[in-house]
This record gives sequence, C-alpha cells and structure tokens, in this order.
Amino acid sequence: MSDSDDEQVHDQLPSVEEYKTHVDPGSRKIDPKRIMESIQPDEDDEDFIPDVDDDLILPPPDDMDEEEGAGGQGGAHYDYDGNPYEEDDGDYNSEEDDDYNSYNSDDDEQVIHDQLPTVEEIHAQRSPQKGPSCARKLGYCFMTLIFLCIVIIPPILLTMKDDYEQRKQEITEFLMTKTLAKGSQLDDPTSPQAKAVEFLATEKYDNSALSDEKLIERYTMTVWYYATNGPKWRYQMRFLSSEDTCGWFSWFRNQRSGQITKEGVICDTPEGAATPAIGLLDMPSNLLEGTIPSELQYLSNSLEQMHVEFNPGLEGELPQELQYLTKLWSLELQYCAITGILPDWLGTKLPLRRLGLSNNLLTGFIPPSLLQQTNLQILALDDNGLTGNIGDFGALIKMQYLYMEDNLIQGQLTNQMLANWTAMKEMDFSRNDISGSLPSDLFTKMNNLEILDLHGNDLAGPLPASIGDNNRIVFLALQDNKLTGEIPVAMSNMIDLQHLDLSRNEISGKIPMELGKLSFLRYLFLGSNSYDAQELPKELAQLTMLRELSIKKANLQGQLPAWIANFTELQLLDLDQNNFQGSIPPEMGDSLSSLDHLMLNRNALNGTIPASFAKLTDLNLLLLDHNELTGSADVVCSIPDLRLYVTDCEAGLFEEAAEIECSCCSTCCHATNATCNMYDWNVNLDPIWEYGYTRYIYTFSQNLIEKDSPVG
Repeated sequence: MSDSDDEQVHDQLPSVEEYKTHVDPGSRKIDPKRIMESIQPDEDDEDFIPDVDDDLILPPPDDMDEEEGAGGQGGAHYDYDGNPYEEDDGDYNSEEDDDYNSYNSDDDEQVIHDQLPTVEEIHAQRSPQKGPSCARKLGYCFMTLIFLCIVIIPPILLTMKDDYEQRKQEITEFLMTKTLAKGSQLDDPTSPQAKAVEFLATEKYDNSALSDEKLIERYTMTVWYYATNGPKWRYQMRFLSSEDTCGWFSWFRNQRSGQITKEGVICDTPEGAATPAIGLLDMPSNLLEGTIPSELQYLSNSLEQMHVEFNPGLEGELPQELQYLTKLWSLELQYCAITGILPDWLGTKLPLRRLGLSNNLLTGFIPPSLLQQTNLQILALDDNGLTGNIGDFGALIKMQYLYMEDNLIQGQLTNQMLANWTAMKEMDFSRNDISGSLPSDLFTKMNNLEILDLHGNDLAGPLPASIGDNNRIVFLALQDNKLTGEIPVAMSNMIDLQHLDLSRNEISGKIPMELGKLSFLRYLFLGSNSYDAQELPKELAQLTMLRELSIKKANLQGQLPAWIANFTELQLLDLDQNNFQGSIPPEMGDSLSSLDHLMLNRNALNGTIPASFAKLTDLNLLLLDHNELTGSADVVCSIPDLRLYVTDCEAGLFEEAAEIECSCCSTCCHATNATCNMYDWNVNLDPIWEYGYTRYIYTFSQNLIEKDSPVG
C-alpha cells in the first residue's frame, strides 16, 4: 500500500476526541451489531432480499469460532486484533480503580487507539466480498431460460402438437365414419362443427376414454353451444367445462316460488341403460342466438324434453332432423323467432304430450296429423298466423290446456266436439274468427273447465241457460262479440268466478242483482251493452274483493252510491258515459287509497271535487270532464304520479266562463265541446296464459298516456 493510501485511510478514521464522544467509557470494544441495526434495510421493503450470511457489517477475524462469533451468551470475547479478553463485570470500586467517571486521559487515548482498526483492516473491509454478483446471478437465470427454451420446452410442445393433431384426426375420422358431420362443415373453421372438433381435441377432459355414445353426446352439446352463440349466453351453465357433459348445468332459484332447480343439460339413466344420458335440455331466457342445429338428432336414444323458450334470437325453421327424436314428448320454443310452417312430422313422428310454439312467426295450415295426436295434453300455438278450423281440434281427447289465441282459426263450436274435451281445464280461442252461437253444453260437458276465453270473435246469440252449471270456472271472458239476450240469473251459481267480462256485446235487460253473490270477483267488466235504464244494483256492494270495476256506457242513472267506498282494494273504477247525477261521495277519497285509474267523465255530476280526493295518492289517471262540477280542481294537484287529468276547465266557444278552475290539468274541456276527450277509454284486460290470466299492465284503447301504467 502506498503512503498516500495510508494517509487517505487514516484521514477517514475518527479522531480520539470524536471517538470518545460516541463510545461508552466502560466499553472495551466496538459492537458491530449495533452498527448493523442502524443501517439494515426494512424487511417489508419489496426490494429487500435477506441474506443470512451477512449478519455483521464488519467481518469477524478468520480464527473466530463460528458459534462464538455469533454473539453467544457464554465463552471468551475477542478484541479486533483477535486477542481474547474477559468480560468486564462493571464493578468499579475505590480499591481497584478511581471513580467510574474519572479516567486518566492518557489511558483513555491508549485504550481507544488499541481498539481502532488498522489501515490493513480498513482495506480488507472495503475489498469486494466473496460470492456471485447480481450480474452473474442474472446470467445464470438467462442461461437457464435459454436451456429451457432450446432443450426442454420444444420437445414438450412438439409432443403436445402431435397429440393434438392425432386427437383431432381421430375425432374427425370418427365423425366422418359415422356420418355425423360433413367434410365441408369440418373444413370451415367458423362452423359450429369445426369449433366443436377443435374443442374436443384440445380440452383437458380425457374424452378419448369415452364410449361412442358419450363422445357423440359431448360433440352434440358442443355444436349446440357454438350454433347458438354460446360465448354470449346470459348464463354459461358450465358448458365446455372439464367434466362430464352431464355436469353442464347451473342451479337457479325461482323468484316467485323460491324453489331451487337446475337448468342446462339434465341427465337421467334411461331404462335398460348403464350410464346416464341427456334427458332434458332446459335453457329458457338465456339469450340464445342462431338456428337449432340438426345434430340434436343424435340424442334420439335419450332426449325426452327440450325447453328453450323465451330466446327471441333463436330463429329459422324447425330442422327436419328433429323428427328422429323419437322419445321427445315435450317441446317448448315459445317466444322465439321460429319461421315457416308446422311440419307434418310433429304429429306423425314424435310422441308429443306437450308442444309450445307461442309467439313465433309461424304461418300456414295446422297439419291434421298434429290435431290427431291423441296424447297431446298441452298445445300452445297462440300469437302466430296459423289457419285452420276449430272443428279439427275435437280429436284431442286428452287435451287439458289449449291456447290458440291471436290466430286465424275459423268455424263453430259444437256440442259434439265438446263431448271429447272432458279433461279440458283451460281453453283460449280469443281473437280468432269463430262464429255461431255458444253451444248449450259448453258449461256442462267440460266439468273441469276453469278458464274460458273466447273474446274478440264473431259469436252471436244468447248466453246458454246452463252457464251456472259449472261452478269451477274462475275466468270467463266473452267481450267483443255479438252476444244478445239478458245475463242469466243462474250465473250467480258460478261461485268461484274471479274474472267476468261481458262488455262490448249486444246484451239487453238489466244487470242482475244476483251477481252480488259472486263474492270472489276481482274483475268485473259489464259495460258497453244495450241495458235498460237502472240504478247501480246495491247488492254489488258485497263484492268487496273487487280490484277492477267497469260498467261504462250501461244506461246507469241515479246517485253515485257511497257504498262504492266498500271496494277498498279497487285499483280501477270506470263509470264513464252513464247518467249519474248529484255530487261525488267524499267517502271515495277516504277509502279508495289504492285507486290508480278513475273515470267518472261524461255523466251529470255536480258540486265540487271532494277535498278527500287529495288522499288518492296512487292516482295515475283522473277523468272528470263533461260533468257539471264547479269550484277548484286543484285538490289533486299534489298527487305525484297523476299524468292525465281532464276536467271542464276550458272557456266556451262563445267566451263562456270555464265551469271549473284547474292549474294542473293535462287537458281542459268544456261541456259544449263535443269533440274534447271523446275517446272510448277501453282498458279491458287482454289476458295471456303466460301471466296466469292476470293483469300486469294497463293498456288503453288510445295512446294518450306517455307510458302505459304497470299494475301496483
């Protein structure tokens, strides 16, 4: 070492005075561990890598025992020259030493100089420590990576590629040999068939051990997935997962019933089979898009039910290959976009007991073979453009639920066909072109009938006298026909009746007071007929479960009865176009808190609008025009959801003063204005079976409200 180096090192050493200020006078050595603790990095630091070999900043002497150098509690101690010394007991007394705080300065300086490291030790400390550098470690990693990429991984990838190519070839040959796929389909990488092969060749699931039947099943369901745009399904239902195809399903909770069910691929074990197979394909409301693949025919040995309704993106015609599903007894495709005609094989090839094709785009004649399917129990072909004769339905001797509304069915109902429908529970031929009169046996032969909807046809003649013989009917809709005669008193025997609509016919006579016995009625529409003048029968006050009451244009007169306030569950009250006089009972505002729609227009009511109407906070529509009401109409202006409010708040054509003042009315009329608010305001329920024949929205015959009102 040169003299200049020595001087540089010595210049960096602390002086005796500096050292004395940092060293306890009782110390006999420098504690390197205390120095280490002050600069050791935080172990929580993300860049910190602990090194167990670097416990000390300064390395111990070469001849230090490993256990002793670790700072053990016993044994000899060493100074920095490697010389052992005994640990001082710290007993400073007058016989051996001076006072603890009085040291001979010359002795202090000598002790401190003895403990300072030499120049050689300082150089040794600064010399690079043994061991690999960071660069060398990175080099090791890089060389290892190169070794893996060149030597290890390529053979593995080649093996995997060979396995993939081999498996793909095996699957392709299998499908081609068994004529399960066409070469043109497999050559097109965008086809569902080619995608299915690609999946089967690459999936982790060991499908090579599957039997032919199970492999075909897996292929078919994979084609179904890609043919119906599986990646964009609402629920994936574990399709294409690495488990048996029978595990491709998910659990769902019914929001209404709370019942937990599974949907997707549902398997059971067919009679005589050793393994489970697909018995039900259940995927309603799952955003399926595309066409039904013909590959479903390969499930002919097991598939019994196919329920994929409420998927409006599922389009195209019914593939003719479905006729090979010889065990299929339930097919539901309602609310899709199925086009074309109903194929004949629906009746000749399939053992159908349930067929649902409602709300599609089907046209043409209903094949006679389907209507000769005597095992059919449920047939829903409503809301299409199908033609046929109602007489052809007479052979359906086991039919229980028949939904044919909104088609082009013609013909007449006869007692002969009714004799075959003894099992019928629900029948809906509404909004077709059925003519003739109602058969006399309509309410006697079908003893199990609960729902009968024939509204919107061309039926004429009187209501049968036997109408009261069936006390099981809960829903009867005959509006918008040409029925004549009086309402039979015997109708009061229909004690379970909840829905009765006879409006917009040519019925005469008077409204029977006996209808007050139908205590379960919730919906009563009797208006727009040719009744004799009468007051509203007081016996109707017993119908306290009513939610909707419409007796408009019914030649009613007299006072508006206060007992209407008994209908505390009423949501709609329509007494439009009658001859009611007197004032509006204030009890209506006090009790009808659930009222959504109130139509008292086109009567002869006088007085003021009751202040209690401010309590009708659910009101959405209020029609009071073409009466003789006076005063202010602002009593209801604070109702938040009142969207259509009409009164006689308009000045006359010859500057006559307005009959009533209103600052919030949506429309103002005047008694002399014969064109103001002259709409029918029909709000009859056009029921559908999908909603259980219950109201879910109010839709008026004219579109004056910004948005039709949902129930409740």
